[in-house]
Amino acid sequence: MSTNSDSAKDTLPQRKTISPYDLTSLDNPGLAITQVQLRGENYDEWAQAVKTALRARKKFGFVDGKIAQPAEDSSDFEDWWTINFLLVSWIRNSIEPSLRSTISNKDVAKDLWNEIRDRFSVTDGTRIQQLRSALTECKQRGLTIVDYFGRLTKLWDELSNYDPISTCKCGKCTCDLSTMLDKKREDERVHTFLLGLDDTLYGTVRSSILTQDPLPNLHKAYSILVQEERVKTIARAKEERVEVMALATRTRSDGRDKTLVCSHYNKNGHEAENCFALIGYPEWWGDRARNDGKAETQSPDTPASLEPNIIHDASDMTEDASTIMGRGCRRKETSV
Repeated sequence: MSTNSDSAKDTLPQRKTISPYDLTSLDNPGLAITQVQLRGENYDEWAQAVKTALRARKKFGFVDGKIAQPAEDSSDFEDWWTINFLLVSWIRNSIEPSLRSTISNKDVAKDLWNEIRDRFSVTDGTRIQQLRSALTECKQRGLTIVDYFGRLTKLWDELSNYDPISTCKCGKCTCDLSTMLDKKREDERVHTFLLGLDDTLYGTVRSSILTQDPLPNLHKAYSILVQEERVKTIARAKEERVEVMALATRTRSDGRDKTLVCSHYNKNGHEAENCFALIGYPEWWGDRARNDGKAETQSPDTPASLEPNIIHDASDMTEDASTIMGRGCRRKETSV
């Protein structure tokens, strides 16, 4: 008698197992399987990226030797070489062009992979020392909190690969040592993160975090600082808008354009075509002193205070000088 579970199993579609020899229409020799290019010093990052890309396609076995070359009379012989040469092309595509020319041509992907590893990988002890030094020197220095935290995270992740936390393997530990070691490493990362912050911008909030007991975890400290950064960004934007408005106000307060020269008086501030002494004074000029309009009565050295047709102070005007002079021109044209 069949049960409901047996019936359910019978109705479920069979899952297709992907073979390492399977290829898709996108799998071609020119494909870039990772955006990380080998430059030499970034071997560990590059190797991890390539491993991930090949394992996602079930093809890393060709590189680490687990899928060995079959015998010549095997039905998989030609397919093996097809996949192998495809992997050789993919690996070489992920190497920086200037460095690629220094690497010998290998027909077998495993041999190429081993040559690159032997040439560019470093011993664990040396790399651990490099990573710890990089963490000590990693400071914010003008970076955003997101970018600064990202750099630290990259170093922490790589260091964890070389120096993982020890765990109990006997199964008899009852003191929860692993949890305590995890907490200790977490606290070290929080202190490293806070230590590299900009003192001027985040000194106060850093002190506030350090006074909390227990110390917040890394993600909580990151969240607090991101919020503080946003507040400062908003405040800075407001200050910049005030400065722009103040500059615009100062610019508008000077009614005369210093780049314009009146050929009638040989003075800066307006052109002859807008000179009231020539085109006539508008009604709003009122009782202010007027010039007779004769150029010969003025010398180039006449003080500005003796030139009644030139407006020197925005306080004498009720509108922008350029607008007023333009109206004077139009009124003169209407009266003609």
